[in-house]
Amino acid sequence: MRSRFLTLSFAVMFVAAACGGSGSSGAPSTEGTGGESGAPPAESENTFDPASISGDVTLGQWESSPAEGTALKGAIDAFAAAYPNIKVKQTTIPGDYRAAMVTKFGASDVPDLFYVNAEYAPEWMSNQFLLPLDDYIQRQGFDTSKFFPDYASIFQQDGVTYGLPKDGNTIAMAVNTDLVPNPPTTMDELVQVAQGLKGNSKIKAPMCLNPSLDRGLAFLYAQGGSLLSDDGSTGTIDSTESKAAVQWYMDLFKNGLGETNTQLGDGWCGEALGKGDVAIAFEGGWLKGAMDAFPDIKWKFVEMPTGSSGSKVTINYTAAYSIGTDSKNKDQAWVLMQYLTGPEGMAKWTSGGIAVPSRSDVPVPAGFEVIVAGAAYAKPGSGFMPGYPDVLKAFGDEFLKQITDKTYDAGPVVTATKSKIDEVLSAQ
Repeated sequence: MRSRFLTLSFAVMFVAAACGGSGSSGAPSTEGTGGESGAPPAESENTFDPASISGDVTLGQWESSPAEGTALKGAIDAFAAAYPNIKVKQTTIPGDYRAAMVTKFGASDVPDLFYVNAEYAPEWMSNQFLLPLDDYIQRQGFDTSKFFPDYASIFQQDGVTYGLPKDGNTIAMAVNTDLVPNPPTTMDELVQVAQGLKGNSKIKAPMCLNPSLDRGLAFLYAQGGSLLSDDGSTGTIDSTESKAAVQWYMDLFKNGLGETNTQLGDGWCGEALGKGDVAIAFEGGWLKGAMDAFPDIKWKFVEMPTGSSGSKVTINYTAAYSIGTDSKNKDQAWVLMQYLTGPEGMAKWTSGGIAVPSRSDVPVPAGFEVIVAGAAYAKPGSGFMPGYPDVLKAFGDEFLKQITDKTYDAGPVVTATKSKIDEVLSAQ
């Protein structure tokens, strides 16, 4: 999801708990819902009937795993049964999804409906690549009040809705229960457990760790650090607390308590856990489906350990369905979107064991309970600032260099990240 799972496209989420994210009020957004409470408009206002629409629609997507493809096919098959007059053509966008789609936007040749990852949603909304959805929402009386607000708000700009969250995820700690029968609940305990696992001949390293903010941000928050001021106007990665948090995370690598998936010889940290190369990894709900390929490993999700901040914290991810400004079959695209992000379609999609609902009226599949628990205190893992992919790269490039060179100095990481944050904020 790795950010690629982002989504997952889990990616996101959950029953009856308010999700952490870019919104701060904890109350459902009322934008584009047709009423102050977020409830559907009165019956007389409903002028769009999805059942009356026919034709073809293309769905542009990435596919992070075969399990995700299977889950999506189940949802599309259910849509075909509910709306037999609309034919769906799925189009997997290979390679760099973001770059490929930007090229398509430039050529006015986009799928009718497509995935939008939170990390570049602000850019695509600002560039007017995405169609405003409020007219469809109001004309159909589509109930948006059930979306967890911090997932929905990522895809809103200046009070306008440009996407509906298809799912979400939070980052949790996954442990091999044979090696870690009593999982740590604090970061201090995590270090102690990892130290106890050093030298264990059954594993290559105690933990698989990611040298990037797409996992490291959760540790940064836990240890009292931050990227931005509360109002999002100033970079704070260079604060005393943030510097200390980055150094603490880097010291896990320095002290041999964790290695990257590349150092371990694995494709990603989920594979490292599944192959038995490590005892602990930090992933989202997408891990559950991936671990089916490793039935001999006993494992479970537990909540992220609490750090020196004193409060539980993790990060969340989400992705949306959007319609392009230049999409050719907009009505058909909306019909598909409202089904896949509505209670029936989302329940079918998330029953595939790869994603968690982004609506509170959709049951959480078994095995995702910890991922759901994290939604109550999660902070956004992407989509919370413009230019975040560039900030992510600045941090990750220098962090990885420090590990590769075995210098383990957080200073250059902080400097590079702060410079990029200042650059993207000044460009607004």
